[in-house]
Amino acid sequence: MSIDFCVGQLLAYAEKYLGLDPRDEVYARNRVLDILGKADYAPPSSAVTVPERPDRIFEGIFAALEGEGKEFDRIALADRLADAVMLRPSEYEARFAEHYQVSPAAATDWAYAYAVHSNYVKKSAIDRNIRWSAANGLEITINLSKPEKNNRDLAKQLAAPSNNYPQCTICRENEGYERPGFSRRNLRTCSLRLAGEDWFWQYSPYAYFAEHGIAIRCEHTPMVLDEKTAVRLFDFAEQFPQYFIGNNAPLPRVGGSILMHDHFQGGLERLPMQRAGIRLPLLGPGGVRAGVVDWFNTAIRLEGEDRRAVEAAAYSLVEAWRQYRNEALDILPYTGQTPHNTASLIARKAASGYILDIILRNNRTSDRYPDGIFHAHREYHHIKSESIGLIEAMGLFILPARLRRQLGVVEEYLSGVRAWPAEEVAEDMRPFAPMIGRLFEEHGTVSAAQAKEIIRRDVEDTCRAILDNTAVFKRDEAGENALIAFLSDAGFPAKRRNI
Repeated sequence: MSIDFCVGQLLAYAEKYLGLDPRDEVYARNRVLDILGKADYAPPSSAVTVPERPDRIFEGIFAALEGEGKEFDRIALADRLADAVMLRPSEYEARFAEHYQVSPAAATDWAYAYAVHSNYVKKSAIDRNIRWSAANGLEITINLSKPEKNNRDLAKQLAAPSNNYPQCTICRENEGYERPGFSRRNLRTCSLRLAGEDWFWQYSPYAYFAEHGIAIRCEHTPMVLDEKTAVRLFDFAEQFPQYFIGNNAPLPRVGGSILMHDHFQGGLERLPMQRAGIRLPLLGPGGVRAGVVDWFNTAIRLEGEDRRAVEAAAYSLVEAWRQYRNEALDILPYTGQTPHNTASLIARKAASGYILDIILRNNRTSDRYPDGIFHAHREYHHIKSESIGLIEAMGLFILPARLRRQLGVVEEYLSGVRAWPAEEVAEDMRPFAPMIGRLFEEHGTVSAAQAKEIIRRDVEDTCRAILDNTAVFKRDEAGENALIAFLSDAGFPAKRRNI
């Protein structure tokens, strides 16, 4: 397949999916030729087929360039080519506004489809992820597209000086930006007003769930949990009632990967915690309905028709939690001036009114738990060592790509392909030795199909145990008594006791 044919195919694709005006075809073609370093062009002699995604077009271009002995960055080149035939940011926003006049869902349906068609959302890579619904109610995915991150590295990132331009990887200045190893050429964003502030919305290139996106503050300012957090979240939920939206806790170990820039995450999917019911009803202030969510970690749900009442109740609960101390449960609000108690808030609109889930978090470490008392404990790091942020806390576990191979090796031990006990275990498999020994003792040698199912159940149990680790109030008598006492002191007394 010739480069000229692929260029013609890309232009036809852009007219069909990316809003390229036929009047701009010559201009767009010349931009594409310039990117490819071509000085001439012969249009295809026959009609070209238009695929639903641009991957095949890019692969044809890559193959032709490689055949000429040229070296290039595949991701960066694909992004440049897409950008050359896409709507400009102002045109994109205008088109989004047109769809919004129909309905908020029409606008986001169009915007997400555009992000997929422009190859900003890497749908082909996402489709390779392994995902399943666990028997315990969790959703689990082995993410094959992004590298695993380290807690200590994330903390260093927060403390590191910012670049001058863009100041971080999610600043709006990244729209159309490229540097070695980092490309946002084909990024398009939508402007927002939240709590009287300028924000914008974009989709995540490696989405974890349906229409996974990020609302980002235009001003480069660190993540914060304050009296406006719930206001910002509900402002978003009112503009896009089909989406949920939530904040990562703004502290290392319990927060997200980008703490230096205020942002929220949300999308179309209802994650497991949102589907959970109430296990302990509470009396909320100002007519707000409240309750402890029947969930693995400590989450409180507020609900009401009066939005301002829900916002006020949320702020009072968060402020009470920030100061809460219970040394017997390892909960300290501060070490010196360093805060530990924080929360994630998740907002959505429903027929019943405004709903806000509040997950209580604490990021203390100790000699016994140097990675975090309320973080995944060391015995579970072979499965998950990254921070348990908003998405995992809500029940969707994003596990590292390495597990596809490592769990395959565990399967070989259980099914007898490899002998256990083993005289020698590969270095990256040594953390799995306790798991292998335990499963072998429990089940002995089994078939490959049985091994696969046993391992999957064990991963599910591990993910549940990790969420149990993150619970600041454990589901035992001491934890329940302390939780009920805290909530009562905070103005949310229990309607009935139900341990």
